[in-house]
Amino acid sequence: MADAAFSGDGKYYSALTQDGRLRIWDTETNVLKQEYTPDLHLTAPPLCLQWISVTRSVSPQKGGRRKSISDNETQAIALGTTSGKILLYSVEQGKVETVLVDKKNHTNNKVKSLDWHRKYGLLSCTGDNSIQEWELESAKIRHRYKINVDNKNKQTSGVSAIKIIPHSEQSSAKYIVAASWQLRIWRLQDNQAILVKNLGHNASPRALLSLATAGKTCWLIEGSQNERLLSFWDVTITDDPPVNGDEPTPNKRQRKKSITASVVATPTYNFVLEDAPKIIDVNVETDEGGSKLQLAAATRSGVVHYYEHMLNGASTKPIKPSVTVQVTTGDATPLPLQCCCLTNTGDLLLGYTNTTIWTFERLTPDLSTKTQVLIRGDTKDKKKQKHTNEVNKVRADSKKDDVKYVEPMGGVTRKRTTPGGQVEVSMEARLANLALDVKSRGKSAVNQNLTKLLMQGLHSKDKNIILTVLQRDEAGVAWRTAAHLPADYVPLLLDQLADMATRRTSQCAAVCTWLGATLRAHAALLLATTPPRLTQLLAILTHRRSHLCQLLNLKGRLELATTQRSAEEEDIDQEPVLRYDDSSSGEEMEAQYQSDDSAPSWEEGEGEDGEAGGGHSDSEESD
Repeated sequence: MADAAFSGDGKYYSALTQDGRLRIWDTETNVLKQEYTPDLHLTAPPLCLQWISVTRSVSPQKGGRRKSISDNETQAIALGTTSGKILLYSVEQGKVETVLVDKKNHTNNKVKSLDWHRKYGLLSCTGDNSIQEWELESAKIRHRYKINVDNKNKQTSGVSAIKIIPHSEQSSAKYIVAASWQLRIWRLQDNQAILVKNLGHNASPRALLSLATAGKTCWLIEGSQNERLLSFWDVTITDDPPVNGDEPTPNKRQRKKSITASVVATPTYNFVLEDAPKIIDVNVETDEGGSKLQLAAATRSGVVHYYEHMLNGASTKPIKPSVTVQVTTGDATPLPLQCCCLTNTGDLLLGYTNTTIWTFERLTPDLSTKTQVLIRGDTKDKKKQKHTNEVNKVRADSKKDDVKYVEPMGGVTRKRTTPGGQVEVSMEARLANLALDVKSRGKSAVNQNLTKLLMQGLHSKDKNIILTVLQRDEAGVAWRTAAHLPADYVPLLLDQLADMATRRTSQCAAVCTWLGATLRAHAALLLATTPPRLTQLLAILTHRRSHLCQLLNLKGRLELATTQRSAEEEDIDQEPVLRYDDSSSGEEMEAQYQSDDSAPSWEEGEGEDGEAGGGHSDSEESD
């Protein structure tokens, strides 16, 4: 998949923007020559582009000389869209002249890759792994081929890039390299795709392919936008290539050994990069001394690696760049390099950006050093400029030594500021400047705006960082973070919110806060793109809300049952909390009880005592 490319002669550079617009720069004058916005650039934006040459439909004049083939050709750009259509944009006319439509593409499979060759024409690859061979004059499909890519991992099972391999065979067959989960060479003939060779390299979902030819030999440079390694393969088509990826049949002695030990293809060379590549270009020159390889790669870190290597046999050791090119300003501000191209003169065509301005420059690589730094851009003059006040004609650059201040009478002196000197600020003023207004968008505190942390977590897919940000159930933090979030990270944020919405209630509450802030901040983008995650989030939240009443009813019943169960298990024989004893009432009751019990005993005692007393008196009287 290529979203930026140079023209064949290196005069123009074209690129697709994030909102689906096509921009074309003139590399000789550094001018944005054309900018084209497709009709459905938001709903069906272009995904890939390819420079081609088309024949002008102009009839020759009578009596005039016949123009050559090169005079009748003009440059155009083929744009593959997500709706399955291919737009042929004419650079000379500045408009789309032809629209290629596959009438059998009822599912609107997006065009994932395009390639063009002057001899074999235009080929396209769609999302269902179909290869279409187009006839540009009639705008119809000449042949259709189906590539079978068997892989258990569905994420990398599709073909991400194709490249046409020229050959010298006397046949109508075409050979291509298709990058899916493996690099494979296919033969296209009679509406059938036959596997010729399996290179056996695991490619990423987004592969970069570049082809170089020298005579009858073809070489392929393969890279991906996720790996820091470029692989160099020999893809020359021989007279009798093996079919269906099979090697020549071994003899009886070697048959058993060939079945047990599988042969794994390895690239001829591997080139190491500082970071993942964005665009690559390769060229091979053949002379009496041998074949010299020239390779240029622009990385995501904003540098360009240049390699020069003599092809003298395979090597398993990774090859480091011959020179690394960087561009900075006079005050050491780096200017990122966005693209590179190898010209026919051996120079290196570079493109870098200074703020929003694109600049293209030709450079001869200096192989005597490992790093070549170019100082470009406006250099800031740190010297003080002379300013003159037109009102009183006073120059501000007067020397402070020549100024003499006259103090008033009475010995009162006051401190005067030196012209051009720094004025001291009081501590109260400094502390007032440090106070942050949380409600302000531009002066929000670090913990109130987590945009950079959220972007880092979404880019690296780190669950800990993502949960640290999204579990903060604060409306202000969610609004400031979502408002500063770039448009590319909005679909990734919706994926994480949809995952968190299916989890526990605390996370679902935070999801509602962040989803509301995202909808308010990016309403226009969501209305234009209508991502499917919004439908999924609506279904999840509706489902949870429909079960809320039932869950609350169940919670109440469980709490009631638990309370009753715990009350039954409690021991009834418990000690009293408070015991009250009244001593006065107890003594009265005890005295009454004793009096009731002693009454009959006293009566019996009195009778006995009377009888005894009577006897005693009688005795006394008798005495």
